Amino acid sequence: MDEALCLKDVSKQYDDRITVHAISLVVPRGGIVALLGPNGAGKSTTMKMCAGFIAPDSGTITVAGHSIDEDGNAARRATTFLPENVALYDELSGRENLAHLLEIGSGLRLLTDELDAALGSAGLPEEAFSRRASTYSKGMRQKVGLALALSRQSSLLLLDEPTSGLDPHSAAEFNAALRKTAEAGVGVLMATHDIWRAREVASEVLVMANGRIALSLDPASLSAEEIERQFFLEATA
Repeated sequence: MDEALCLKDVSKQYDDRITVHAISLVVPRGGIVALLGPNGAGKSTTMKMCAGFIAPDSGTITVAGHSIDEDGNAARRATTFLPENVALYDELSGRENLAHLLEIGSGLRLLTDELDAALGSAGLPEEAFSRRASTYSKGMRQKVGLALALSRQSSLLLLDEPTSGLDPHSAAEFNAALRKTAEAGVGVLMATHDIWRAREVASEVLVMANGRIALSLDPASLSAEEIERQFFLEATA
């Protein structure tokens, strides 16, 4: 399977503190990798480096074969980053938001049917396509973000705490939509504290502690309780 994202020996230091220390990871196209870790483990710094917001001090990051250091524009075009709270224009509908974000971000202009197909694939209810975003829940806003990744034909989707604040039903709906997004060939890296949801949707779980990748776990072979136990063992080591 082709690589959507590859980090090799990536490090980042602020002042005299190493935030990320020589980490390596791969996110395949169609794969969902969950990055677990306590606050201060280095997850946010890692995500910002993958998105091209900050540069690593050493190591290499490639997105769909494009080096962030050498071909940053191509790497960014292949990436969609969704923060914990997706910002939409409240006065615009979901369809209008998607059209506007595509045009200003990628120069793409899609037909109404194409916009609706992307929103539907992302799991947004059809009745919400033309409804103002001011009426949307957090989960619905996240789905517009997924539609953006699908419409841009992104190779990589970066998610920061995507299920934080969602009720169990909304989180399950989001995970179902996320699986569909991955099945379309998008590689997903998500930073999360939600061990249970990560186990449900991820193809690989990486536990990060003290700026390092401490564990790589196969969620299919472990219960959420076992992942939680190993997570806390590393977090308190």
